[in-house]
Amino acid sequence: MVCDFCHERESVIYLEQITVNGQKRRINLCMECAIERGISPDPKNIENSIGQLFRELSAKAKKLEQENSRMCPVCGTSLREIRKTAKTGCPECYAIFKNEIQQYLDGKGIHGEYTGTMPARLTTFHSVLTDRIALQNKMNEAIKNEDYEKAALYRDFLRALEKAPVAGGEDEE
Repeated sequence: MVCDFCHERESVIYLEQITVNGQKRRINLCMECAIERGISPDPKNIENSIGQLFRELSAKAKKLEQENSRMCPVCGTSLREIRKTAKTGCPECYAIFKNEIQQYLDGKGIHGEYTGTMPARLTTFHSVLTDRIALQNKMNEAIKNEDYEKAALYRDFLRALEKAPVAGGEDEE
């Protein structure tokens, strides 16, 4: 088993907690992480250090749960689902969860960028979301530089983009 804290070294200490409602929680620790967290074989100190350990692990679990519940605003796919299935819901998921996907690939030993071919129909692909984000960033930069005429132009482009039909060429009525 790998250490639950560093995710690198082999664990040598195994702690199991049984909660009031009978659920079991197991923690695997390597020697370095155990020493780092103050776990020692001394019976006088072990109770406090183990209590702190479970509090720390609980805080990490809550943070991970919050991170996993993030969703793509375009397709509604959660980060948890992407990690579980290793599939994204739409092309925008790659931009929205870029760092998390890169960490996942690094963990699997996959490095570098995709160098394969792209279907001809997608070479000029721009989605409304990516166009909107780019325009929003340009507008914010213009406001920051106090170039209000340019900012107004970007604002107008954003309004026009929001009114444009999303479907590929066909009017939906």
